[in-house]
Amino acid sequence: MGAIKITNRYLKDITWLNYSGCNFKINADIDVWKIGVSANLHLMADFFSIISPDEVLRANRFYQLKDRNRYIISRIILRMILGKYLNLMPAAIQFSAGKNNKPQVKNIPPLKLEYNMSHSADAILLAVSDSAIGADIEFINQSFGFNEVLADNFSVDEINDINKAEPASRFFTMWTRKEAITKATAQGLDCDLRLLPSLDGTYDVHEGVIASEKDCLISSFNLNDQYVASVAGNTLADKITFWDAETVNNPEFFNFKHGFRP
Repeated sequence: MGAIKITNRYLKDITWLNYSGCNFKINADIDVWKIGVSANLHLMADFFSIISPDEVLRANRFYQLKDRNRYIISRIILRMILGKYLNLMPAAIQFSAGKNNKPQVKNIPPLKLEYNMSHSADAILLAVSDSAIGADIEFINQSFGFNEVLADNFSVDEINDINKAEPASRFFTMWTRKEAITKATAQGLDCDLRLLPSLDGTYDVHEGVIASEKDCLISSFNLNDQYVASVAGNTLADKITFWDAETVNNPEFFNFKHGFRP
């Protein structure tokens, strides 16, 4: 069996574009969306019109209000954004579980759409493309005791790099890379994460290590000084456009009551 190449890169000085400028065309490139939870609580008033009964039941299982609100906002925004790509009403989108329970859209028209969503603290990240995609975002928690999990999840070289300057930022950057690729391949975190390279550069990985036969490109970036994220896709999907839906305050743009683009 051959080797799979995994390339990790860090993108500096990215530009977040206003969400109203997106043409919602699905192609080999990647659209990345950032969404704020607390900034979009105004959407909660209409959530019964958008999310499914199953999603309502799941929302009600959350013990803490902040977790419930984050789940509801993430489902509302997910349906709104995917609805624009698919030209479907948000409430009409049906979700199903794919390989290893990876979420997917069940009733896609004759289009190829892949997506992956992640959230942490007050931020939500959504990645959309036409091929397998994985995304992870983490709040850079300076007080998190990450030293306890290093040996089980990181190689010696990675541990040495994390222990340099700004260890929390380095830890969460590398962790999002490992999470993103396992989500892109629908593999989950049950593999040996030490074998998934997370340092910058290109690495050969035995194809039995990850559930993929294609080379992978992982792009990392900061939303701001509080959050770091990574998106994993195939090497052809090297162009990423960043869309800012942190505060959705244009009712006409996400007007789910009156349909979407013709």
